[in-house]
Amino acid sequence: MNKTWIFIPGAKEKFLDKAKELKADVLIFDLEDSVVPKDKKEARGMVKAALGQPASKNRRFVRVNDVHSPFFIDDIATLTDAVPDGIVIPKVDTRDEMMIADFLLSHYERENDLAPGSIRIVPLIETARGIINAADIAQSNERIEALAFGAEDYMLDVSIPKDEGDALLYARSVLVTASSAADIAPPIDSVYTDFNDPEGLKAASIRSRGTGFQGRLVIHPKQLETINEVFGPTAREIEEARKIVEAYETSFNEGDGALQVNGKMIDAPVAERAKKLLENESVY
Repeated sequence: MNKTWIFIPGAKEKFLDKAKELKADVLIFDLEDSVVPKDKKEARGMVKAALGQPASKNRRFVRVNDVHSPFFIDDIATLTDAVPDGIVIPKVDTRDEMMIADFLLSHYERENDLAPGSIRIVPLIETARGIINAADIAQSNERIEALAFGAEDYMLDVSIPKDEGDALLYARSVLVTASSAADIAPPIDSVYTDFNDPEGLKAASIRSRGTGFQGRLVIHPKQLETINEVFGPTAREIEEARKIVEAYETSFNEGDGALQVNGKMIDAPVAERAKKLLENESVY
């Protein structure tokens, strides 16, 4: 699981060169929104060269063009042998689109002697249709690592003027529920577009974490510290989780049921959440 997924413009060599220095869990080399049509081919080559550089601690994904675009097949054909950790596919509306992506990736993995299923998929859900089909998309194939939310395009699609209050609560809740039902990682929240508003980013990220997201997409390096802080566990949370797990396991071994830790009732679901936090300390 990963907290920070930062977009790196695929046609900007200086950004590609410096990307590995960023304190982000995942680098997303972008071939879609940040690249105009006439530069798609050149950017594809630049991203392939960036993927060929020595591996860093960051995972490396590529946001390819959408399945219905004239660039999608060439993106997959060109980049598969560079072995990205995965691809982000924008504007995903249906399960069928994910089956097409899986078929193409499988074909080019075979062509390049790669292990089947080695390249993961993160579908970017950006429309009402995508939200309605989120459960089917999440369960479409075993490559699906997590769902991601494109709030700006979704708001345009359903005529929501601003992400305020509970305007997007339904869409976010659908993605969280669909992810859990498919037994994949929690979803990744949308970018926070005002990168000069750290307090707004922090407040939005606290709400996002509370809704069930694992992290969020990032458009500027200055946002990384805030997001890493909000979605990471505090020392107090880690210590409390350790106490809960230890107490619950002791109680279980002695044949007892629910118990109390620091005045709070602890049962199996609470203990399981504590275990997950300790197993994935970089996530929560």
